[in-house]
Amino acid sequence: MMSFELFDNLFQVAALGCASIAAAVSALRQKSRRCLILALAYACLSMGTLYYVLSLAILGHTPKVFYVSEVSWLASWLFYLSFQVLRTEGMKLLFSWPAVGGALLIIACILTFHIFGPSYLMSSLFALTVGALTFLSLFRLQGGAEGKQADTALLACVILQVLLFVVSGFTRDYTRFNLYFAVDILLTLSFTALLPLNLREEGRK
Repeated sequence: MMSFELFDNLFQVAALGCASIAAAVSALRQKSRRCLILALAYACLSMGTLYYVLSLAILGHTPKVFYVSEVSWLASWLFYLSFQVLRTEGMKLLFSWPAVGGALLIIACILTFHIFGPSYLMSSLFALTVGALTFLSLFRLQGGAEGKQADTALLACVILQVLLFVVSGFTRDYTRFNLYFAVDILLTLSFTALLPLNLREEGRK
């Protein structure tokens, strides 16, 4: 009997793989740098998860050390940060307490729960990347920039990613559907939603 963990990871690989192809096609057709960055982000996420799911399927258990997946996942977040930096071009960045406070809160959660462990280096790099992404997203939501739905989706991705690691610390049974898989599926859907939201935003220009 296939565990729900394997099903969940296969769904994520398929969804992100299709999103990567769709983003790449859109990038070529529209000559969009944003779509190209999203294609690379989706590809990194799906490849990291693919390594994880292959270990689960072949070995029958999750790998004890999976730096291959962690590096791929971190790379995807760097691409999401690049995507947001590109969307923020032309905006004058000012100090904002809500944006700074939100970024510091996310960083504190990541370091407290040691997300992307056991390496402190990976946790710190992830915290800085996601913290910067949170700051830019909150800053854009406060300003008059267009495409706030994409900013909201990015914040949802950040919150769900952190929540996923927190929930995993309390999850013992990965064979049946539970809160962990509900959060992971919502995270996958939030990632894939970025592409249509970006296409809509670019279409308005």
